[in-house]
Amino acid sequence: MINLVKLAGILMLASYSYCNLNGQLTNEDINWAYHCVSIPEFKSEHDHLHSVIVAVVDDGFRLTHNELKGFGYRNPIEIPGNQLDDDGNGYVDDTFGWDISDHDSDVSVPEGRESISYHGTYIASIITRIARQHYGKDASNWVKIMPVKVLSDQAGNTYIKDGYKGIQYAIDNGADIICTAWSGGNPGSEELQVISEAYKKGILIIGSAGNFSEERIFFPAAAPEVLAVAGVSKNSQKENTSNYGMEVDLSAPAEAVKGAHPIADNAYFEDGGTSPSAALVAGCAAVLLSKNRDLTPSMIKEILVNTSTPFEENVIDYGGKMGAGIVNLENAINYLMRPDERISYFSSLRPKSTLIISSENADQHWVITPPGGYHGFYLEPDASGLRKPDKHTIVINVEDTVWNRYSLSRIPPQLFVPSSTMKLNLEQNSFKKKDVFRINYYGKTIDSTTLYCGGTRYLSIESGTIDDGSGPKDYANNCSCKWQITVPPGRRIRFTFDRMDTQGNIDFVYLVDGRTAIPENLIAKFSGQTLPPVVVSRSNDVLVWFVTDKTVTGQGWRFHYEAF
Repeated sequence: MINLVKLAGILMLASYSYCNLNGQLTNEDINWAYHCVSIPEFKSEHDHLHSVIVAVVDDGFRLTHNELKGFGYRNPIEIPGNQLDDDGNGYVDDTFGWDISDHDSDVSVPEGRESISYHGTYIASIITRIARQHYGKDASNWVKIMPVKVLSDQAGNTYIKDGYKGIQYAIDNGADIICTAWSGGNPGSEELQVISEAYKKGILIIGSAGNFSEERIFFPAAAPEVLAVAGVSKNSQKENTSNYGMEVDLSAPAEAVKGAHPIADNAYFEDGGTSPSAALVAGCAAVLLSKNRDLTPSMIKEILVNTSTPFEENVIDYGGKMGAGIVNLENAINYLMRPDERISYFSSLRPKSTLIISSENADQHWVITPPGGYHGFYLEPDASGLRKPDKHTIVINVEDTVWNRYSLSRIPPQLFVPSSTMKLNLEQNSFKKKDVFRINYYGKTIDSTTLYCGGTRYLSIESGTIDDGSGPKDYANNCSCKWQITVPPGRRIRFTFDRMDTQGNIDFVYLVDGRTAIPENLIAKFSGQTLPPVVVSRSNDVLVWFVTDKTVTGQGWRFHYEAF
């Protein structure tokens, strides 16, 4: 059972001005989200372009909408309305897509259900807007939408039961890219096989991570073959409801993203969540594939990951769990069209990427220092592009110390480097012009709930200072940290706070007599920004317990304690 994102915007029949990431007004037709993903105008007249079919597997489509006119896929063999299966694919009159759930060729939104079945129109329009902003009036020549309807006209809710059947239809009928901007459910082996089949056939599937603000990725995005997309807000931080996790490949805008609404051909609204995030990435992928039909799903993923805009310190709580960065179409196109400039797109801030070493950059050092907490980095080397791998040696450094060195003819297929930062360089190399060595890497993140504190620390000294551990940064979400202070028998403990900044009435510092946090042992509890008074224990043994939720954080707290 898969739930589409609920309608969360106001229907608009007019145009508006929007702010970009720097707070400046942009063209009234360009929502901040499209500006954020950096869509360049098409300038080259020498590109050999190809038409790309993007299957949108969703709830229903208003194909007459101004945003979708001309972009509809047409089955070239099927003759509309003759009640025959002209192409022999098992579907009668599937000229302009197919309704999997109702077993007919009508993919439109049933009249009167536009507030329920708005999602497919919205998602398709985001993809076409990406194409239009890049290619202009010729966009519909190069990007086509295959509408695959997987919600019955009589459905009582937006739960999708036929999503994987819709994916199978798209695979069987010529889709190049499949956008699954929905999430949920636990697919069985047959459904997972559908995803594997798409990948083996060179079809890229793009999925949304989910909208429950949890550290897990929902299916189908959770499948390793799917490009998983999380969502960011206007301030480039994790969007409040977006799921996150190490499996995420990329992020894209997920707040107030403008798109079409099926109530009328000129109706627009804004919605959010990881559904529009997935659609934005699907549109970028379609533009790339239209410029080079030989791109495989793994190649498209590599391009988008290697050219994404890296996150900065403001997402440290989710470091490594929001993918490589925010998708950047301008960078991706340049990376594709100018191979000799690819090395310039390396960024030490990306927690996952593909490092490409050639004769042009073999003498460099590569330092990988993404923001956030990491147990280490997985490396997946590929020396297949080297004619004489035994002639080259790579050195892996951690903390300015050589951790290991490997001949590229004997380097293991996967390594784990136990460090939060890493530096790579070639010690011996004689790279020729066509030699290429690749390393896929991705960070293994530290659980953000224990980023600054975690478990129980036992203290037996008679005085000291204790704080939440975050230093100048905000403390972490969902943490539960304890300090057990024990001084000599017959003594008591005085607590004097000099810092207090937590989410009021939500994130608490508890002081408890003894070793068990039960109500009768509670000495005091504090939250908010008011500095607490001096507190004195009733015994020589006190438990300090800091508990936070998953939303707002602050600068934290600090106190000095002493026995008396």
